[in-house]
Amino acid sequence: MRLSALPRAVAALLGVSLLWGAALPDSIASAQVTALSPDQRPTLVIVTPADELMLVHHAQPLSPSTAERLALKLGLFIAGPIIRSHARESVDPLPQSWRTAQPDRGFGSELTQALDHTQANWPWRGLRMVSSPAQVAGTLNELKGQDVAVVTLSCELLDLTHSVQFSAETHVRLLRRVATAHESRTDIVIRHLAAPLRAERQHAQSFASTFGAGGPLDRMVNDAALDLSRALAVTIARIATPAPEVQVVGRRLADLPLKPKCAECRPTDTVLHEEPGRIWVAPSRSAGTILSLPVG
Repeated sequence: MRLSALPRAVAALLGVSLLWGAALPDSIASAQVTALSPDQRPTLVIVTPADELMLVHHAQPLSPSTAERLALKLGLFIAGPIIRSHARESVDPLPQSWRTAQPDRGFGSELTQALDHTQANWPWRGLRMVSSPAQVAGTLNELKGQDVAVVTLSCELLDLTHSVQFSAETHVRLLRRVATAHESRTDIVIRHLAAPLRAERQHAQSFASTFGAGGPLDRMVNDAALDLSRALAVTIARIATPAPEVQVVGRRLADLPLKPKCAECRPTDTVLHEEPGRIWVAPSRSAGTILSLPVG
């Protein structure tokens, strides 16, 4: 999606039910968008992500019985490295042949540009960029008594042994009447996963073209920034202007002809939004979370 298409996409998304098993009738949604006057919308505070995209391997240790069966089948000499690989937890810089002049692959700047697009009817009245928790505290003191949405960004390249997967996450904390005795907060996590890319760190040079400037990884980072900007707009609009709960009569994950790979998902989970190659899901196992997942 091009940046100029974002206002239309957000306007369309704000008029439909996407979050937490609640739906908005057209009349309610229309009234809410109209009611978002500048002094009612929260201020958006973005905590910028780390400067460098890291290659991360999360431990997923095999159970003792599975490890034993693998050792009996393959022999300990072959099974040992596989078992250790599953149990490994590591955070490393990208291999040299996978790096470009932008250590974060432009994720921070792409998302900032998308969120600050002046033609969009965003459900926040202003945007502040900060780089540390101390700066967040100072900004909240300046905005005492107002509503503030603090968004913390992070991204990583997941090492899946024979492939890698770009993952970006936003933690949204909506603070009402901030820094007062009546302050309240709502927390939501939005996680975007790109489609896996075939690559192995042990043979990094063989996959260098995948990671060159403007290549597949950079395109995925750009797509993630646009996707998260839309998800943020819908999420903040929904939690900042809550409506009466109405039961969703829509699709569940089990209804989809093509389903994403999702360890957190259940067949009965609500599908919040569908588009070619991607869906948004609210996993019941992870309350307060939206997953944006590749399909196909």
